[in-house]
Amino acid sequence: MKRNATFPKMNNFYMVIIFALVILCTKLIYSYPNGVSGYTLKSGTTGCYCHGSSSSTVTVAINGPSTLKTGETGNYTVTISGGSGTAVGTDIAASNGTLANADNNLKVLNGELTQTSAKSFSGGKYIFSFKYTAPSAPGTQTLYSNGVSTKPQWNFAPNFTVNVQDGATGVKDQEEKPQSYGLEQNYPNPFNPATVISYQLPKESVVKLAVYNSIGEEVRRLADGLQEAGNHFVSFDGSNLTSGIYFYSIEAKSRDGNETFRSVKKMALLK
Repeated sequence: MKRNATFPKMNNFYMVIIFALVILCTKLIYSYPNGVSGYTLKSGTTGCYCHGSSSSTVTVAINGPSTLKTGETGNYTVTISGGSGTAVGTDIAASNGTLANADNNLKVLNGELTQTSAKSFSGGKYIFSFKYTAPSAPGTQTLYSNGVSTKPQWNFAPNFTVNVQDGATGVKDQEEKPQSYGLEQNYPNPFNPATVISYQLPKESVVKLAVYNSIGEEVRRLADGLQEAGNHFVSFDGSNLTSGIYFYSIEAKSRDGNETFRSVKKMALLK
């Protein structure tokens, strides 16, 4: 009887396909702590499919300015809550424009933003901070994100619309511009391991923002340079620090040299 050579060839074909899928999922699973890209609604995918289907127990939200001028940079956050929060990650994308890291917790990967390592909730949530620079042409742009609380708990964020106005004629809401310098109490406080520090600049200023331990040693420089007027925030991750009392200090001098602002606040890291 003549053997059918097609059958083993077909078996080999399907085995190659299955092997490739296993390798792909394994790669995604093991590369997840260091981040992935291409898994937001922008890409039209089913999301983090190797983590299972999305979970309604996880809430992901994008916050920040809904209006920017062409070429203007705004400060934004992705807040993830719900689920166990023991291996937190995100993938952030934009329809057009440029995304940039605003702290040490995100990195650029294939034009998108993703976590540098798996994070943990503090106060029932985790906040990633990032910057978005609008494109040079006016129009409507969209920010996308997903958020992982822990495998298999994840969800998409509702798409966030940014109205990009012509920079030559667009006028920002004057109520958004701070009238004075300010440094807010970090939130959450106490924290573990991350918290957000907010401050206000009424004028373009040279800013130094740093964190110190209880004996006055600088442990982290969060900002150092010229910044535009507005409301600013930065995420501080204390994963590599021990529990205890820390202080954060801001020194801001207006670019015209007419105003100087200094302030110090205390915060507690509890692990």
